[in-house]
Amino acid sequence: MLKNTSRGHPDRLPLQMALTELETLADKLNERKRDADQRCEMKQIAKAINERYLNKLLSSGNRYLIRSDDMIETVYNDRGEVTKTKERRLFMLNDVLMCATVGARTSHDSSALTPTSQRYLLKWSVPLGHVEVIEYGRSAGGSELSRGAAPHPPGSLAVVAGVKPHKVYMGPGQLYQDLQNLLHDLNVVGQITQLIGDLKGHYQNLSQSVAHDWTSGLQRLILNKEEEIRAAGWCRVQLQLPGKPDRSGRPAFFTAVFSTFTPAVKESWISSLKMAKLALEEENHMGWFCVEDDGNQIKKERHPLLVGHMPVTVAKQQEFKIECAAYNPELSLSSGGQSDSRPTAPGFLWIGSCTSQMGQIAIVSFQNSTPKVIECFNVESRILCMVHIPADEPSATVEPETPVGKALVPTICLGTEEGSISVYKSSQGSKKVRLQHFFTPEKSTVMSLACTPRSLYAGLVDGAVAVYAKAEDGSWDSEPQKVVKLGVLPVRSLVMTEDMLWAASGGQVFIICVETHAVENQLEAHQDEGMVVSHMAVAGVGIWVAFTSGSMLRLFHTETLQHLQDINIATPVHHLLPGHQRLSVTSLLVCYGLLMVGTSLGVVVALPVPRLQGIPKVTGRGMVSYHAHNGPVKFLVVATTVPKTDRDKPRDSPPPGMEPPDGEQKDEVPSDGARPCLGQRSPDSLWLGGSLGSVTHGSELSSSTASLGPRSEDGTMYDLLRHPGMAPGGGRRARRARVSSVLVATGGQGHRRLGRKARPQRPEELASSIMVWQIPLLSV
Repeated sequence: MLKNTSRGHPDRLPLQMALTELETLADKLNERKRDADQRCEMKQIAKAINERYLNKLLSSGNRYLIRSDDMIETVYNDRGEVTKTKERRLFMLNDVLMCATVGARTSHDSSALTPTSQRYLLKWSVPLGHVEVIEYGRSAGGSELSRGAAPHPPGSLAVVAGVKPHKVYMGPGQLYQDLQNLLHDLNVVGQITQLIGDLKGHYQNLSQSVAHDWTSGLQRLILNKEEEIRAAGWCRVQLQLPGKPDRSGRPAFFTAVFSTFTPAVKESWISSLKMAKLALEEENHMGWFCVEDDGNQIKKERHPLLVGHMPVTVAKQQEFKIECAAYNPELSLSSGGQSDSRPTAPGFLWIGSCTSQMGQIAIVSFQNSTPKVIECFNVESRILCMVHIPADEPSATVEPETPVGKALVPTICLGTEEGSISVYKSSQGSKKVRLQHFFTPEKSTVMSLACTPRSLYAGLVDGAVAVYAKAEDGSWDSEPQKVVKLGVLPVRSLVMTEDMLWAASGGQVFIICVETHAVENQLEAHQDEGMVVSHMAVAGVGIWVAFTSGSMLRLFHTETLQHLQDINIATPVHHLLPGHQRLSVTSLLVCYGLLMVGTSLGVVVALPVPRLQGIPKVTGRGMVSYHAHNGPVKFLVVATTVPKTDRDKPRDSPPPGMEPPDGEQKDEVPSDGARPCLGQRSPDSLWLGGSLGSVTHGSELSSSTASLGPRSEDGTMYDLLRHPGMAPGGGRRARRARVSSVLVATGGQGHRRLGRKARPQRPEELASSIMVWQIPLLSV
């Protein structure tokens, strides 16, 4: 009905309200169903394992199941040789990881044995906090973590050196050996080609063209073998697990190697493990303060988790105070040509800090598990705002001579107090490169920035919006295309919504058409004099508005401009911080079902809102972070990768929250031609020629070498991997991911933990800092 109801129709708003109510109700029902399913599955697991101490372990009220997955375990002997593979089921609880073999209970029914239920034979269970993932391809040193490990870590090239000469073992090590054999054969064929060129006579089956076909065939085999090696790494999970201490009491470890059915399952499983371990850390035991439960609280499984906090200024320059930030979410391609979509996918956070006279940029990298500052440089004036501008997609119609260098480069635009706009190159790994620097009309201070693919908007202190157009070479024209005068008060906030720009000046919000650059409508955000709009955040068909004074938030409908809801964040904050401290909103973000509010007291308030593109009304009680800054929260920024398909959408600073990606569903069932994760069987010989003629040979060019015989590995695993929907004994495939996550960064002065006895803080602890939060995304 909503699709067929046009904008402006009187029934459209009630329909959107009804959709929001339905989503809120569905979310609550899904939460209750998820809780019931978890309790039921825990009981079934305890019953199926049927071990007394595990029944007690699993019946704990605080223990719940996060996920369970079917994987293939590969067992190696002391020489690094593959001895067997076995299907296992891994149960990930919130504090325990269990590995079991799946069987079936049987009952006698008219002289026939029929399976009645599953039975689990427990192999091991370990505390989740002690589980470590050894990344595939990690340099030497990872295996040193395990005392008494095999002389060669499983999967290394050295494994193959000690195997028996007449027996071939499958695994990543063997794949590397196959590749070495192919490279050797390619070199030999090259020598043969040179010798053929020295022949005096002409022979039908011994010519340069035949040798060229051999070379081409081997090159195709090498490319396919490299793809198999990459696939093995994408699906392989190597775990370091705690074992029984030795006689002297020293801790011992053992290694378990598993293979998932798709790369997406591996990424999802590792992400769930990291989130579960993060939740067990001391800093997250009491991370959020919630008012007494009335049934409308945010579930604990959805609480943002603190990843860490870190200073972002040079030690000798602590006078810099954080002012603003922008995230560069450009995708990076993995070695297999697939984009990296992990929660901590490579990206860079640009942070602007200021003194009374100048500014400084700190670039924080998210490429590793721990964010770190990779570069700092000074700017001539105070930085008040910034926005990330993605690179333009290359057009097939562009002539090679056309200068499009700047257009294809992602950039960060800085707005300064001196009335200038600086454009910096922001591609990954690039150092400080300033591409442009120009001044606004009358050098008016730049208070806010926003952009579309073809226009840059600057909100000025004199109440105007300057519109800059993009030139042919991708740079911005230094003279504004148009200046839209809104009033006399500063334009503190700019937000993009599809084809409209929302600009806040004083207590008024102006809606500007991005095509004509004319004011289409106007909204009075507050009737009281002196209430000045400071921040705006859009989600779905609603826009949240905050003010420079007071703790009130207001929600408006973006289509009718109707006032829908008021929220006062002072109530939950003053429960945690009693007293009459003045409270105001200093940053605002709608992100994946949460309305996050940064405050002048340094704490962050999180309020639940619907996740779909409806009306983002607050649907439950809020919570307040125990982790806080020592001053105002100056920014809230989503640090997540943006899909390439969304690059043509308008951007503003900070960007509005996006719907969570569901990439695993695409990878859940590979196509019939998909390559299995660990390799494929190969024929006894290969045809390297370019034309088969009348001879029939196997078409698999992805096999290893012509001299290799059949694998000595059990073929069941490869049948499983080739046909992902099948599992022996009717077993199930790995489930779809229940939890994914996204990063959010907050910025302010220092870090403090509320609820603990206060202690004097050192000067370096009061420096400009960021806190990084990881927000779980539960499937709806």
